[in-house]
Amino acid sequence: MAYFPLFVNLDSKNVLIVGGGKTALKKAIILLEFGANVSVVAPNITPALKKLDIKILNRCFDKKDINNMSFVIAATNNNDLNKNISALCFNKSIPVNVVDNIELCSFIFPSILKQKDVVCAVSSGGKSPIITQYIRDTISKNIPAFIGDINDRMGLFRKIVKSEINDSYKRAEKLKTIFGLLLKSKNTALDESIYNIINGDSNDKN
Repeated sequence: MAYFPLFVNLDSKNVLIVGGGKTALKKAIILLEFGANVSVVAPNITPALKKLDIKILNRCFDKKDINNMSFVIAATNNNDLNKNISALCFNKSIPVNVVDNIELCSFIFPSILKQKDVVCAVSSGGKSPIITQYIRDTISKNIPAFIGDINDRMGLFRKIVKSEINDSYKRAEKLKTIFGLLLKSKNTALDESIYNIINGDSNDKN
């Protein structure tokens, strides 16, 4: 079954990871990139996790741990525990992901490519992580490393274009031209050149 891609703002949201191994470490690093408040609970926690800016609960999981969580990730090697965590989350309508067990998940963790605010997420419906990694890596090889920086500038210029030009078609054409210049110049084009594009037609405001 195909899963609907839903992008969620995780800034300052509470997220729980149950498990303290390499998988938990990988998930925690990704979640921190999106500004989440990450808590990890496990009796055994890899030293690398303890170096992250997260809350460490060095003990066994307690059902109260899921309270006030935006979502939960079960990353343990204990299938019975994973099932219990999944059931608790389903009962409280808390989104839950159980690593490598699609049947116990209410959402799946995609393969992610992130360059600042530009994010690509790839899913295979939980069938083939190899395929999602291949697609992610293919995308990464075919977009410039500065696309996130261009996106930041485009966000600023888009606001100016929207305030200066009333015609939606002309706005779109201006933004396409600006993006083309930034891409061709590898984001070295000066702001003055962009403003010349915006103000290049005196009739654009009509």
